[in-house]
Amino acid sequence: MKYKKRWLIPAVLIIGLGLLSVPELTHKNAGVSESVGSVRNGKLSNGWLLPFKGKNFEYFSHFSYYILNCGYVNDKIYHTIMDAYKACESTCAEQKFRLMECTRKHGGKMVFHWTHQNGTSVDFMVPTKRGRKIDVLSDHFGLAHYLLQFNEGGQLKFSRKTEIDFETMAKHIIALDDACRKNGVRIRKLLFNTALIDELLNTSAGSMIRNRDIFIPRRVSDLINNLHDDHYHVDFEIIDID
Repeated sequence: MKYKKRWLIPAVLIIGLGLLSVPELTHKNAGVSESVGSVRNGKLSNGWLLPFKGKNFEYFSHFSYYILNCGYVNDKIYHTIMDAYKACESTCAEQKFRLMECTRKHGGKMVFHWTHQNGTSVDFMVPTKRGRKIDVLSDHFGLAHYLLQFNEGGQLKFSRKTEIDFETMAKHIIALDDACRKNGVRIRKLLFNTALIDELLNTSAGSMIRNRDIFIPRRVSDLINNLHDDHYHVDFEIIDID
């Protein structure tokens, strides 16, 4: 009897976690999404679920994706993100990107975020490198990645040999902007740590961002600034309503 009780709680937890994963395991993308309200006070109808992984990208956390259900976006944003990753297969052929939190299936408030409520906000992990190696240990920290900190030179504070690959990041942003134009979307705002913006824009690909209508605020609160060095947050706006 004691032996059976020992396995009862783990069994219940496994079953419970499995049930929480049902929406992602059974979801089918179809039809048109509706993003209602704002990124701070909104909801998402008929959200599209981004794949957990693709040829050159992977969602950063099983827990966030399957348990918190945070991998949904508006269908136009879905196509924008997927088209951008497809373009990066050529421009950043060896890079493995990490997609971070998006929106819950029906939108609304999320743990850890003030925004992300209507399917138009997406977090992207900064691509990193360690010498010539592009797949580094810090990319696999799951939700704890949000706690990582980089210095003003783009080096990971607890392991300075790991640094942000600003050139690859800029190429991804360019790919997103190109995909936006194709899908009736625009980048309304891109949040990134203000101390690192010039590092981004001073790269070869980053110089192209300067000539595009992409708003990257240079004045934000200290709290917001400190939270956006390990990832860049993009608020998209749907401009084609047909």
